[in-house]
Amino acid sequence: MKSQTIKTWLFNSMVVSGLLLGSVCSTSAYADSSIPVADFYKKAAFSGRPVLSPDGKNLAVLVPRDGKFVLAVINMETRKPTVVASDPNYDVTSPSWVNNRRLIFSVTKGSEVTAAENDGGGLFAVDMDGKNFKTLIETYKGRKHGDKSYGVVSNISNDSDELIVIDNSRGVSSELGATDLHLLDTKSGRTKLLTFKNPGKVGSWALDHNNVIRVATSYELESNTNRIKQTVHYREKDNDEWKVMYTAYSDEGKDLNVLGFDFDNKTMFVSGRFNGKDTEAIHIWDFKTQSAGELILDAPGVDVSTLLQDEDLKKTYGAIITGMKNEFVYFDETYAKIQANLNASFPNEDVYFSLRGNRAIVTTTGVNNVGTVYFYDTKQQTLEKIYSVKPEFEGKKLSEKKVINYTARDGLNIPAYLTLPEGMPAKKLPLIAYIHGGPHARDRFNYDPITQMFASRGYAVLQPQFRMSVGFGWKHFTAGWKQWGLAMQDDITDGVNALIDQGIVDKDRVCIIGASYGGYATMYGLIKDPDFYQCGINFVGVTDVRMLFTVTWSDTSGSPFMKNMGRLMHGDPKTDQVYLDKASALLNADKIKKPVLMAYGSEDIRVPLVHGEKMHDKLRAQGNTVDWMVMVGEGHGWAKESNNILWGETILNFVNRYIGDATQKSGAKK
Repeated sequence: MKSQTIKTWLFNSMVVSGLLLGSVCSTSAYADSSIPVADFYKKAAFSGRPVLSPDGKNLAVLVPRDGKFVLAVINMETRKPTVVASDPNYDVTSPSWVNNRRLIFSVTKGSEVTAAENDGGGLFAVDMDGKNFKTLIETYKGRKHGDKSYGVVSNISNDSDELIVIDNSRGVSSELGATDLHLLDTKSGRTKLLTFKNPGKVGSWALDHNNVIRVATSYELESNTNRIKQTVHYREKDNDEWKVMYTAYSDEGKDLNVLGFDFDNKTMFVSGRFNGKDTEAIHIWDFKTQSAGELILDAPGVDVSTLLQDEDLKKTYGAIITGMKNEFVYFDETYAKIQANLNASFPNEDVYFSLRGNRAIVTTTGVNNVGTVYFYDTKQQTLEKIYSVKPEFEGKKLSEKKVINYTARDGLNIPAYLTLPEGMPAKKLPLIAYIHGGPHARDRFNYDPITQMFASRGYAVLQPQFRMSVGFGWKHFTAGWKQWGLAMQDDITDGVNALIDQGIVDKDRVCIIGASYGGYATMYGLIKDPDFYQCGINFVGVTDVRMLFTVTWSDTSGSPFMKNMGRLMHGDPKTDQVYLDKASALLNADKIKKPVLMAYGSEDIRVPLVHGEKMHDKLRAQGNTVDWMVMVGEGHGWAKESNNILWGETILNFVNRYIGDATQKSGAKK
């Protein structure tokens, strides 16, 4: 069997013949409560998704060896693997192909260290036989200028050793950042500046398929208004003068996103909110009127801005609707057929694939499948399992995450994820209200260790996409402006009450938890509804909105974003003093009755430790029950695997103490 070499070396691989004749069946499952807490938080057995070379003949994959991830290349004809890059101190990460022979990658210390100790990064190149290694960008540890950013924009061709890269060397001191494009030779390391003559303060660029730089998008904080202004510049040819084609203010929600060119190098795809629409949609740009033209794709209540292209087929083949669950929309019959075939072979699973010629890498996820990766030969109609992301879950049951909607008290629709414990009746369950950060962010339909851990122990978990969550239109987003502790908080409570009214949740066993903004919502939930939530867990949470502006060692204080959008969204310390007093968890801490667990990273610059220290001191002084942790060396969240495992065990024990089954049976006072 072709996969035998890989099987004995790495993957425990299998070939599934007759792909289109039946489905790939999973093994039987047993009780999810048998999963150790640590397993939810352990790093994946394999890192990242394998990447096929442009010709589909070789596969780059990160594999574990001696406790580190190394880069291996597998010849897909012989199945012979070759380790081409490794480091005794770092994990290899983020490999991609420069051409059919050469790769680039970075390094990281991964989950072995705290955020403060991770000095990886960099950019390196190597041939697929392990020869011609070249350091292109030093790691953070070896770099003289740690604030320099660098990223790959485009390959030149399947035969060229050169890349087009973006860096901020000339614009590192610019208030909103400014970048250039360079041609980088991955063999010699030499670079050539491609954008010496540019419109200035450019944050992003768009190239056509001949690698001609056609669009430059810049952002500037206007000194007289403190508003962030977007300017989109355009040119037809390499040496043409740049001309302004579009301007907008970010606080109006009308930014133009250039998604790229079609393969005629004339048709330009854009996304944005045009013609009075509330949500982003994909259009073709009309250069005659300098406005959004033909509508390509939109979706009710969802921002759409992801386009899919195939350089080999020279086709714009589809788009992704990133709603509560991703939905792939195909314009191309080849892709649509492959997706239909894979869907039939993996019923009740979400299937994603990346195609190179007649070969594809397929990733499946589902209720009991955190992620499984396959190699698919579309010509031979064979499918080989490469690996499971977390093999410790194989044969065990996880809990299903479902999409629900409920109506807030002012009539706004709130989408949410609800995870119910597998195998238990959905009746009078204890609930974890799990609140995302941001608040201008959102949850995703993917594996979450906290959600699955709690569900495995019999807890329902609600993840509301309250107002100001992104991706659901401008009105949903702006409905949360200056609503910290007000309507944003009510959205959470309304979701919990909806589950109580349906009989799913026990009203006397609800705990609220979250990180960052979710940590704030935890504290303010205990303030605003002191008898509703029986406990709270706040990690790296904001405790006073003013401190986002006034704590000078925070990366939010004085930032251009906070000068404009931050003041609109969160309140202006100069003009919104009454609101900010009311919205301050710190100033209203005297209303908190129930136990709280608080944890902060010692090196956090987004929500510095002082947020937690001030709240901790005040609660202790007034006699509250407070469990307190400082994660030494960690930042805005935990990077180190052992810290994540410790945190999982800590929060489970804390919640069990106050709303667990033992508490209910004993009639203990909450």
